[in-house]
Amino acid sequence: MERKIVLIILIGLFSVKASYSTEKLPSLHKPLNIPLVLSGNFGELRSNHFHSGLDFKTQGKTGFKIYCAEDGYVSRVLVSPWGFGRAVYVTHPSIGLVTVYGHLQSFGSKIDKIIKAEQYKRESFSIDMEFKPNEIPVKRGEVIAFSGNAGSSGGPHLHMDVRDLETGDALDPMPYFKGLITDNVKPDVRTIALYPHDGVVDDTIVASYRTMAQIATPFTAWGKVVPGIKAYDKMPNVSNIYGVKYLTLKVDGEEVYHRVIDRFSFDVSRAVNTLVNYPDRLKNSWVMTTYVPESNMLSDMVNVSLPNGVIDIDEERDYNCQYILSDEYGNKSSVKFIIRGKRSEIPQKKREGILFRYSGENSYNMNGLSLKFAPNTFYEDIFFEVKTSTLDNYNSDVHKIGDTNVPLHKSFDVKISLTNDNQADKSKYCIVRINGKRRTAVATKYEEGKVSTRINQFGRYAVTIDDTAPKVLPRNKKRWARNGRVEFKISDNLSGIETYRGVIDGKWVMFEYDGKNALLSYKLEPSRVKKGKSHKVKMVVTDACGNKTTITETFTW
Repeated sequence: MERKIVLIILIGLFSVKASYSTEKLPSLHKPLNIPLVLSGNFGELRSNHFHSGLDFKTQGKTGFKIYCAEDGYVSRVLVSPWGFGRAVYVTHPSIGLVTVYGHLQSFGSKIDKIIKAEQYKRESFSIDMEFKPNEIPVKRGEVIAFSGNAGSSGGPHLHMDVRDLETGDALDPMPYFKGLITDNVKPDVRTIALYPHDGVVDDTIVASYRTMAQIATPFTAWGKVVPGIKAYDKMPNVSNIYGVKYLTLKVDGEEVYHRVIDRFSFDVSRAVNTLVNYPDRLKNSWVMTTYVPESNMLSDMVNVSLPNGVIDIDEERDYNCQYILSDEYGNKSSVKFIIRGKRSEIPQKKREGILFRYSGENSYNMNGLSLKFAPNTFYEDIFFEVKTSTLDNYNSDVHKIGDTNVPLHKSFDVKISLTNDNQADKSKYCIVRINGKRRTAVATKYEEGKVSTRINQFGRYAVTIDDTAPKVLPRNKKRWARNGRVEFKISDNLSGIETYRGVIDGKWVMFEYDGKNALLSYKLEPSRVKKGKSHKVKMVVTDACGNKTTITETFTW
């Protein structure tokens, strides 16, 4: 009885925090003049970030008109080969919101005219411009863009954010469009997991999992354990899976964990890794757990009455547990499971390495490797170690930095000493992350026999040389004139494409860079390229280590 009273008191202390009120929300104009169907919802757990808005399907096509949500002004326009691709940010002072429209095919005419002029002025496709309130005013329902598949999009759709003007926080747009979207389908539970945390589960010190077909079989455990659940939200008439908005865990009828994702600050978006079991996440299995690290960066999102969200199984009895999941529409799923206390010997954890406190500065300087970590690089205290080895074909030792199963919130400084500084052109040195046969380069700088960078992931790192120029190949050259489009496929072996520059008949023209398809393309414009004659196009592509490829082609248009 005493344990139950303490639990109730703790729950009272950690009562659910209000995120943002959905009462009396301003109405927003429908962004598309087609039925609104989602391919992604707000707050989905994605690689190192929360999904910041809604993804509206566009029927597998591009070019639909995008309508402005409310009166306001264009405050920012972004063009990039990655991320949102093309995006328009509209500030609405009267309602205290900013709406963002991403992955666009093109901008509305008055926006496009301003952006294109600036792109030609800077001679750059990529651009990030901010505007004052009186520069590009827009009205509710005005066409501001056309839907596309630009940037890191996986298929044609419109991404739309709704953000708090004062704080910049991302807000769940679903309450604004709830009346236009049908959802009568409850969340889908796939797996229940139980992780040992200074304890044992099913007589082992590794995680145990139960599918829904196996859930009637109790877990056995002793000591400290962490429950987890793999589940997705669903919607009618589509096969897509979505993030779960509301998640609650009860133990013996008492709520011990509650999480709601209806807003977040971009500063803590990377802390998405603390809501899941990170080693499983690295295997692409997104199991949401109750564990809360000491830094507790998501305290506005998570309420927990157990120390760090860990259950202490210290009685030989059945602990009756229940997960409850629900969506914005109140569709609810519930799954019950039992943790059966079974007295067992708990193995002592072996701690190796240096104790790094998450709240302080930490550093390492040994064996040709120098590291500096700012406060809150980690989510909790860790034991840190480096293992150094030698491999052929590298210009430094190979350093296994930290434990890859530990997520990081910030990048940290890395400086690696060269064991073989034989490269005359120092810009060709490149730090790579070695993951099996795969090597991923990071931006680097050479200084007095050392190469430095910043990285945000533990792993094996070493210095190598990139002296191979990018590949540049004309694509569909025979159809350039017929299609009115000049195209090149580009690729790089290691350090990645850094810059490119295309000119036709000696004048710069704006080749668009589609990063995901490694494609440069220019739609021929009679105002810039005269029709009915032969033309010479020159493309220069440079990688991050300064290796350059120049290609010249002629065509008639």
